[in-house]
Amino acid sequence: MISAEVYLALLVALALAFGGRAGIRDRLRLGPTSARAVGLALAAWLAALAATGAAHLVLGGVLGSPRELWDMLMRIGSDFGRLSGAGPLLIAVIALRACLLAPLGEELLFRGALFGWLRQHLNAPATIALTAVVFAAIHQTPVLLPYAFLIGTAAAWVRERTGSTTPFLAVHLLSNALLVTLAYALTGWNPSP
Repeated sequence: MISAEVYLALLVALALAFGGRAGIRDRLRLGPTSARAVGLALAAWLAALAATGAAHLVLGGVLGSPRELWDMLMRIGSDFGRLSGAGPLLIAVIALRACLLAPLGEELLFRGALFGWLRQHLNAPATIALTAVVFAAIHQTPVLLPYAFLIGTAAAWVRERTGSTTPFLAVHLLSNALLVTLAYALTGWNPSP
């Protein structure tokens, strides 16, 4: 519940700071997009997933094995097992947070506000790298750092390429919904410890 409230507060703060709905659309670049831009974001996401898998295969001793990464993703998708014993209301709140509030808040913060501000002061490669590093840092778990960094890099690259936060937001929404669904299908939301 608390993390849902935090993401909701973040969204309200961003709306207030950037001028409401119009500011989010114009200043944070969240507006209509094309199917081509969403396809580009999907391709970038898949490339980041493939690069993450390759990195864990090659550097498993340092980064953690692909199995460790998979297990962590299943724990995240089940909200660390909290979904397995949750009632319908708690499942709805967790799913809303995981599949809507978190992607929306993270994309508006990192690819909207932070990217937009940094891009006014830095070139594209530096902006992409810095936003990816900060995005990875908030995910904190060592085995997730390469995954979060590569996803952050892909998202920022798409933001630079399309000028919009919307295409990768669509992919982020899909990714989180897929993760929650896979965690249920494969573990019953009861992941290994």
